[in-house]
Order: sequence, then structure tokens, then C-alpha cells
Amino acid sequence: MTAPRAQRRQDVRHRRRVAAGIGAVVVVLVVALVAGGIALFGGDDDEGGRVAAGTASASSTTTSTTAAPASTTVTSAPAVEPSTTAPPKPLDTSRRYAVGTRTLTFVDSSRSTSPNGSFGGASARTLPTEFWYPAAGAAGGNPVADATPDQGNGPFPLVLFAHGYDVTPDFYAPLLERWAAAGYVVAASVFPILSGSDGGASHVDYEKTFGDASFVITQVLALGGGEPLAGLVDPDRIGAAGHSDGEVVSFGVGFLECCRDLRVKSVIAMAGDLSNANNPHVRDTGTPILHVMETNDEYDPYEHSIQWDRDNLTAPRWMVSLFSSHVPPYTQPGDPAFELTSSITVAFLDGTLKGHPERLDDVTGEVTAQPAVGSIER
Repeated sequence: MTAPRAQRRQDVRHRRRVAAGIGAVVVVLVVALVAGGIALFGGDDDEGGRVAAGTASASSTTTSTTAAPASTTVTSAPAVEPSTTAPPKPLDTSRRYAVGTRTLTFVDSSRSTSPNGSFGGASARTLPTEFWYPAAGAAGGNPVADATPDQGNGPFPLVLFAHGYDVTPDFYAPLLERWAAAGYVVAASVFPILSGSDGGASHVDYEKTFGDASFVITQVLALGGGEPLAGLVDPDRIGAAGHSDGEVVSFGVGFLECCRDLRVKSVIAMAGDLSNANNPHVRDTGTPILHVMETNDEYDPYEHSIQWDRDNLTAPRWMVSLFSSHVPPYTQPGDPAFELTSSITVAFLDGTLKGHPERLDDVTGEVTAQPAVGSIER
């Protein structure tokens, strides 16, 4: 995020070229699907509710825990089908929680990590995944590593978070902590290569992050074997959120034909141009999306970003424009844009995952009440 302007332009062009490559791969594989009866990206369609998602069968993967105090290893279960029952009852939105943090490492042995610079590649994809979650104890303090989860008030909705280029989830800790304090389990993986690991930040295998996101959802739902976070997530209340390159990932698992995951019931996309996906998306799904943009975004021209939304996103949609730049609204507590983003994203999650549609009115109300900070379109 600190590259000089010329490098930023190069990164954006690179991202779009990679995204275009995704679209080309999808076209080729659709032909293969029709001709050979196989799923897109070369794997059989699994039981996770994905529509041609870029992951292989969960039965070939393993889950290992790397966080203290002791590690455990379990074999992953098949992905959980989305519920076909009536919507779950509303959850409390007034309570605030203490926040715990924990790191688990999920390894997908069925998919590879591409070579990148000095990194020779790997036969598996290793995904250290950071969690922020409601913990037992009094609200308001700093997050505590490996704190006892608040199982008594759970299970809680899950928010799968996707980070941006050359950063890790810790970059967004202030925002993710607020989501956890509001009663959400946040799972944020460190993506190979995109994060800067494995040979330095690159978009070499960016298209694989869509499969990573669905894979992590499956692994979180399958946690067991004495893992403290087991059972903390409600499988019927799952959202996806992301920033910058990660916003395209969250949009992808919510809407792209290649990578849509039907377990995802709500999408928050932050800071960028959704046309960067350059991939067919499904319209009129009924899945709510909140897209937060910045009028002074250094990477994606705002006018193009907002116009694409107007032309392509279908209701229920919320399009928020912040009078800010690419990073502060998501990382800097005290910044007016950050405080507004924190507030409206919690309201959006409450309205779409906790069963309180009246909270969606707060999204509009809070933005319109601060005209010096941002504006909103529906």
C-alpha cells in the first residue's frame, strides 16, 4: 500500500490482467464441463453449496491447529450444505463482548501454491487463519490471545475476511476487533503470495484465493476434536468481507459464476472497483451487498467504480462513498471515515446475519447524518 504512484498503476494493471486470465480460464473450463461432465477448475462439485468454486473435495484436506497451548490435528469433514429451513430467529444486537484471538492453520493438500520469485512453489496451500471472536468476560478491554470463547451466548455468525495486497489480516485488526465485539466470529486467512509470503507479494495465483475462501469456511464449520472454537459458528449465518484485492474475493464468493458459495448470505466489499473481477457474476440473487468506496482512491478511479455498481449491482444493495483514500477508513480508529465504516458495517451485518432488518435503516441513517464524511446510494 506504500508503493510509489507508478508502481500502483502497474499493480492495478497487473490485477486486471490476472482477473482477465481468470475469465479466460473459466471459459475454457466451462467447455470442459459441458464436454466431460467435470466441475470448473478441475474438481468435482463438492457438498459446500458452491457453484463451480475453485476448491477440491474437502475429504482430501487436513486441518491443523498451530495456536497455543497445544496443537491438534483433525481430518476435515465434508462441506456443510446451506440450510433449507426457515430463517433462524433474530439474535441480540445490543450486547458487546470481550474479544479473543486465535490462529489456526488450514492446509489444503488438494491444491497447489504457484512458484513465485525465489519460492519454488508447493504441492499444497497453507492458510494460517487468524480469528477474532466473542470471548467470556467483561467487554471493553484489549483482545486476549486464546481467551475462552463465549459459548454460552453462541453460536455466532461467521464473517470470512479477505485481506488486500502485501498485507496480512493484522493490518485490519482495529476493524475486525469491533466486529468480534459486536458478536461475530471473524476468520481471516493469510493468503499465500498475495500477503507477501512465499517469495514476496504478487498476483501469481490470485485466482486461487477464491477457492481458499470457500475452503476456510468449510474448515471452520468442521472444527472439532477439542478445538476451543468448535461449535462457536452458526452455519446458517455466514458473511464474506474484504478490502482492496480482498474485496474482489468477497464479491467472488458472493456473486461470481466461477466461485459463488451458497453458504454466504451477506457480502461487504471495501475499497476498490468490482469490475476488476472481470468475470461473469450472478444478478438478482437476493444476497445483500454493501460496497464501500473512496472518492480519492489511489488505485481505482472512483467514477468508474461507482458507475459499475450502478449498472451491475442489483438490490438489495448499499453503495457508500467516503470522502477519503484507500486505507484509513479500514485501519485507523479515530478517523471519521473509519468510525463510520465500523458503525455501518456492524449495522449491515446485524441486518443481514442476525435477523434485524431494521438495522439496515441505520446504514442509510448514519451515512446521511454525516454528509462531511460520505454519501450513500441504494
